[in-house]
Amino acid sequence: MNELLDQVAISLLIEQYFYGVDRRDAALIRNCFADEATYSSDAGALNMDSGDEIGRRLGRGGRYAQTSHIRSSQRIEVTGDTATADTYAIAYLVTDTTAGGAVLVRGLQYRDTLARKADGWKIVRRHHSTKWQYEETCTEPMPV
Repeated sequence: MNELLDQVAISLLIEQYFYGVDRRDAALIRNCFADEATYSSDAGALNMDSGDEIGRRLGRGGRYAQTSHIRSSQRIEVTGDTATADTYAIAYLVTDTTAGGAVLVRGLQYRDTLARKADGWKIVRRHHSTKWQYEETCTEPMPV
């Protein structure tokens, strides 16, 4: 039962990360990572060496006007106070919300090592990979 509760807590932590990135909430992103966390990516563009740096850089939103990250599948394995998570997601990355702007759609993989800390599960090591991508043209948002 405890392992299941840990898996749920880790899954929610990763959802919190996606929400923080999409909201551009540096504090929420920062809360997902341990102080000593490292973040790496295939090409090195996202390499970072502390929880503070990760929150600060990813909380800015980068070059995108809007983003939406949706988890597609995930495997979490817990061993005592450490865990691994392998998460696949689809990211919609909008460069400009007006007609003619680009929407990049990416298939992503996040491979995480986590540790149970005094304030809950935290990501201590993350590797971010882009598996595939395509681009479409944005249309004007429909008013509702």
